[in-house]
Amino acid sequence: MRSSGSRIRRVTFGAAWISLLLIAYATLSRAGLVYSLYETLSPLVGHPSMRTYAHFEHIVAFMIMGFLFSLAYPRQTFLVCLFVFAAAASLEVLQTLTPDRHGTLADCLEKAAGGAAGVALGRSMAPMCRLRRKHRTPKVD
Repeated sequence: MRSSGSRIRRVTFGAAWISLLLIAYATLSRAGLVYSLYETLSPLVGHPSMRTYAHFEHIVAFMIMGFLFSLAYPRQTFLVCLFVFAAAASLEVLQTLTPDRHGTLADCLEKAAGGAAGVALGRSMAPMCRLRRKHRTPKVD
């Protein structure tokens, strides 16, 4: 039987890679998808302007991805940071190849900042997770 820590680790690993795939799909798909998401979510967040929504979306999406990769690879913080920054830059460059999208340096920096915040949050939670695991009492059968 696998430990719950192993299961959690596999789920976190899978969630991190799925988050990257979802972000890549949303970034490189036609612009209509982004606008339909905006129309759906804007009432929930107070009807911000499309540009404000885009800033918020970039930061939050990469924050979640950075957080998940930080938890999935807890001992490789430097590589996780490099990966998140490279993903942000690569997706912006790839956006310039799509007919109805454009990549910008400002968007890349927003995504990198969100990713860095997510990695920092994940790193700050790592000691708490280790402490919690340490104080768990093993089940006796």
